[in-house]
Amino acid sequence: MITTITERIREMSQEYGKKIAVSMGDWFINYNELVTEIDKEALKLKKAGVKERMRVVIVLPNHWHTLRLILGCFQIGAIPLLLSPKYPPKSVEKIFQNAKASLLVAQSSHQELADRLPFAAIGENGEIGFPDKIDAAVNDLPSFDSPIAAFFSTSGTTGIPKLVMLTHKNILSDIDSCFDLVDIYPEDRMLGVLPMFHVFGFSIAYMLPLAKGMTLTIVPSLYPANNLIESLKKYQSTVFLGVPAVFSILAGARAKVPFDLSPLRLPICGGDALPQRVREAFEKGFGLNIMEGYGITEASPVVSINPSPLTRVPGSAGPVIEAINLRIVDDNGNELPTGEIGEIILSGDPISPGYYNNPEENQISFRNQWFYTGDLGKIDENGLLYIEGRKKELIIVSGFNVFPQEIEEIIMSFPGVARTAVVGVQRASRGEMIKAYVVPNENTTLDPTEIVRFCRKELASHKVPRIVEIVAELPQTVTGKVMKFMISSSGNEIEVND
Repeated sequence: MITTITERIREMSQEYGKKIAVSMGDWFINYNELVTEIDKEALKLKKAGVKERMRVVIVLPNHWHTLRLILGCFQIGAIPLLLSPKYPPKSVEKIFQNAKASLLVAQSSHQELADRLPFAAIGENGEIGFPDKIDAAVNDLPSFDSPIAAFFSTSGTTGIPKLVMLTHKNILSDIDSCFDLVDIYPEDRMLGVLPMFHVFGFSIAYMLPLAKGMTLTIVPSLYPANNLIESLKKYQSTVFLGVPAVFSILAGARAKVPFDLSPLRLPICGGDALPQRVREAFEKGFGLNIMEGYGITEASPVVSINPSPLTRVPGSAGPVIEAINLRIVDDNGNELPTGEIGEIILSGDPISPGYYNNPEENQISFRNQWFYTGDLGKIDENGLLYIEGRKKELIIVSGFNVFPQEIEEIIMSFPGVARTAVVGVQRASRGEMIKAYVVPNENTTLDPTEIVRFCRKELASHKVPRIVEIVAELPQTVTGKVMKFMISSSGNEIEVND
């Protein structure tokens, strides 16, 4: 019985041994060679003193060396925790301590941590310089029906990092269920450009192709955009995962210089809501339909996805994958009828067993075998999921529920708008009001009054933002999702009452 990701890869090597498993630049490796490399990496880790259940914090960019290290950890039962190389050293140190980790593997940019943490520097050739001593694993991990594969740091909408535990069973069941639903095959070629430290990229762009006998191509960086475009052409990729910002970049490049992306056939978008304007520009330019889905770290991560470009429904997150049970509930946990908006709760094999060393958050989010996502959505009569936003971000105006995502979609269609975030703000004499932070396109000047007038034509009166603030940028995650909890006003807001 297959119990770990590396056991699954070993199984794939028996069927696809001489097929290319991973490529990067002009370098490539087949499935037989991949298994050999995993074994070599596992042996190096063992000799260095890395043991089962140790947490290994990995702060590295997309690279074959990073993937090999992850798979080596899996092979010996160590638990990788991947973080962005852009994380400042202090943030890395805090998460390292919260995870009670035993080893940090990073580049020279985090060398200052070598004085305070067990630090292993990785060279350009992928060789790791291990410290003389590695801290013993803290034996405080709970046991589950499957070994823990990885930790993922997620802050949600609060900014306070939580460490999500995902088991091998969680990840493999999500991968298998996605593969069964989506129009994807072992003959497909996946282009991996999303960061490995983000769960969407980790599970679907990198683990899924190797667990299903596909060929994976790693692109170290999205920027400049030509890297991505040339890689799609050079490696003849047929499947590509991106976030809205990536599709916006491709559509913008296509508008300047015509080119096609053949033989690409499955462009899949996740990580955040895809603006209608971006979707339409990409699809008109390339003649390819984007497949949208919905996921969350605690679900390993895919919950639902449109199965095929031919059947996708624009704006929907598609049907729920078979491995997951989904309900839409009210504030009392009662299931709501079809078409009504409520909180999305989940159960099933892909769902995390919980947050590491965080009983308070576990009590709030994991209840009676269900995970309460904090996301709002609805299921239509065809079983398709629609995401309406975050429960904590719901705005109540004069007793009416207002969903920011609906307003953001309208503002994004206003000419000259690059990005927007809609929030609720309290005013002593008026109660909660709707405020829109708006980022203009480069070399563009926006008039807040005109934005409000535009919204009045498109929205019910109680949904129209009365306050607008033009800003140069919005804080966002590496995948382009706006972090609303970090937005601060410059004081230059304008209240429009006409």
